[in-house]
Amino acid sequence: MPVELFDRYVHQVGRRLPRKLRADVEAELHSLLMDTLQGRTVEGETENEAAIEADQIAILEEFGPPAKVAAQYQPPRRYVIGPRVFDIYLIVVAAVAGSITLVCLLLLALTMLGETEPLSALASSFGDMFGVYLGWLLSSFGSVTLTFAILERVLPEATFDIEDEEEWDPRTLPEIEDPTRVEVGGCVIETSVLVIALIAFNFFPQWVGIGFVGSIDDSPARWHLIPIMSPTFFTAYLPLLNALWILSIGLNVVLLRQGQWQRLTRLADCVLTACGAFILYRMVTGPPILTMQAVTPESLRQTLDSILPTLLKVALVIGLVSSIGETLHKLYLVFRGPSRAVPGFSNQAADL
Repeated sequence: MPVELFDRYVHQVGRRLPRKLRADVEAELHSLLMDTLQGRTVEGETENEAAIEADQIAILEEFGPPAKVAAQYQPPRRYVIGPRVFDIYLIVVAAVAGSITLVCLLLLALTMLGETEPLSALASSFGDMFGVYLGWLLSSFGSVTLTFAILERVLPEATFDIEDEEEWDPRTLPEIEDPTRVEVGGCVIETSVLVIALIAFNFFPQWVGIGFVGSIDDSPARWHLIPIMSPTFFTAYLPLLNALWILSIGLNVVLLRQGQWQRLTRLADCVLTACGAFILYRMVTGPPILTMQAVTPESLRQTLDSILPTLLKVALVIGLVSSIGETLHKLYLVFRGPSRAVPGFSNQAADL
């Protein structure tokens, strides 16, 4: 018997509860919903899937929105941010944190513009900017939390009641995202890009450069491809990138065969992301990886030499910060472990 609506409903209730209560409440709510449905199915002798789905919708409408049910299981006033405003609170926190991160990245990039030694400017500014970034994050998080905690206790109950009980439709419940499912399309695309990068940088390095259609030194307009990667890139960084790319391809192959994430594959993915961040750090702080020696005429060489290295440094810094954040997120997924399934629910559904 299809019970997808019940599954989605219980998931929405559980995500609004503390972890220590979640498993027990989900199991109890599942059992209650299934018993209610079974009673109606036996009583009405309905075997049609459409009729069963209609019974599920009617039962969920009687139970009410997930936020209302979750509030019934919450200890009274033993939380800072209650279930009524928690979803809005998360949206505001994410928006504020994203805005602060973007502003700090832009400020960090601007410190490198116009500097004769951009690496020194970056090294001297990164520590100060990181301290400012953490300070802004902590102060904004505290301010938003305090604001919502006060609103939770001062404003009337109906102020944040977004899911009106009379208008709530169980069919609008969002799908449950399986955290262990592997995105096949993403793995295939990433593997293809890595294979192309391995072939291009190792066998056709002359293809890695600036391409344009134009005239140089009054010659007829045609396609020009100017290689710009320095010898340092191929000797100091490409071996590290090759190892990272090959290991990443191997991990993607394992993921495609398994079809789901496991703790070991998550740990391997976290390590590879950290290695990528290390390589980016080496590129930011090490010798330049671009050279304009092959560019002619002199005016074009000077123009590109004044623009491209700075733009590349900014891109590398943004990639480094992003890789560090991604590494921390993947490390959290490793230690969090897989979500626990609700015991007995599948068996209950199969028995109906």
